[in-house]
Amino acid sequence: MKLDFTEAAIEDIRSIRAYTLETWGERQEQIYLDQLWMRFGEILADPAPYRFRHELFPDCQLATEGKHVILFRIRKDVLQIVRVLHSAMDFKRHVGED
Repeated sequence: MKLDFTEAAIEDIRSIRAYTLETWGERQEQIYLDQLWMRFGEILADPAPYRFRHELFPDCQLATEGKHVILFRIRKDVLQIVRVLHSAMDFKRHVGED
């Protein structure tokens, strides 16, 4: 299976990176980014256990990492990371149309 990111997910990660760097410094930024990438790898290895949230978008599944929630879906042989949002956010508001 291949890993793919939407433009929105890429922007989410950039925002997380910038905030973490500014607030907590370089060391914590690297630690948190490493944790996110480890979670992406775990999802890629076995997406089955993660909870579905079909009301957000078709085939949506959720995984958590720290204070963030990874919204993803499987399409054929591609794991698509759709968004990486803070857990306090209104997910429906931040997920656009297909």
